[in-house]
Amino acid sequence: MIKWEVKKILKDKSSIISFILIVLLFLQISFVKPMLETKNEYWDEAKNKYVIDNRDKNTIANEKLNIKKDTIQSVIDSPNSDKSLISISKEKISLDNGNKYENVDFYKVFTERLDFSLSIVIMIIIIVMLVSNLYTDEVVSNVSPIILSSKEKNKALYSKLMIAILLPILVYGIYAGGTCLITYLQYGKPLNGNLQAYRIIDIAVLSKAMTINQYALSKIITNILMLLGISIVSLLISFFSDNSVKSISLSVGFIVIGKILTLFKFLPKTLILLLSIGNYIDVIIGMSKLTGIYNGTIEILSKSVDISNLCISVYGLIVVFSILGCIYSIKKALNK
Repeated sequence: MIKWEVKKILKDKSSIISFILIVLLFLQISFVKPMLETKNEYWDEAKNKYVIDNRDKNTIANEKLNIKKDTIQSVIDSPNSDKSLISISKEKISLDNGNKYENVDFYKVFTERLDFSLSIVIMIIIIVMLVSNLYTDEVVSNVSPIILSSKEKNKALYSKLMIAILLPILVYGIYAGGTCLITYLQYGKPLNGNLQAYRIIDIAVLSKAMTINQYALSKIITNILMLLGISIVSLLISFFSDNSVKSISLSVGFIVIGKILTLFKFLPKTLILLLSIGNYIDVIIGMSKLTGIYNGTIEILSKSVDISNLCISVYGLIVVFSILGCIYSIKKALNK
């Protein structure tokens, strides 16, 4: 039945739009080029002109690294620093003293591209467009009564859930793989992934104590969880929608609801704090950083919990509960 669902998607007009978006996805990614550690370009307000640092690359890179290391050390030395941040800073320096710059060009670009805003938006459009219509189209075309009366109705409905789970993993997997290949062709093979992530994170003082490889992997996991949640919720919404416009609109509403709730100041401060850091919109457009960044802690049941980890855990819970919601909806449809 999964093959039948795939064939149905491929025959739909939205698959053509999706293909065009995938092509656009890879065309634009090669142009995403963050400032490398070996380069330094900035706008000089005093001189009113754009300045390009023409010094030796290693000199520039080591100067940047020293600034990062000094900033981290200042957190350790300051009596007013957050205790958790002091602990993280000490661990980073003990694991990687940052005495010498090492080539991290590949990882600097690759990790930036992994969650580039436009790329994530394009993937969300593809996923919502395809998943929102998995069941709604059958309702509109009056095919659903035929499916629900067939012997294969169980497989037919559960195959939709499998598509909603596999599609975001497949889309992001292809994107991440393609990004890795493009970055390799442009910047060479990945080197020094065992070094600390603060070497490639611009806000080094807030970076967590993790290797560059761990930082890249955590970005991939976070993005997949986010896309999975959006995909499965879109399927859940389609079970209760009677047309495609409503289904897609409600799916978009789910994506933006977290951002909207941050405007409701009467909500508990802790909830607003979590929403302001972990809402989909701010994470997608890069206004809020989750992966590898220390965003502080909150007290839950007398225990200190890292906010970034909590937000990512909520993404995981959204996936779990939306799957359970889909299973409930499927069983309800089967028992009609």
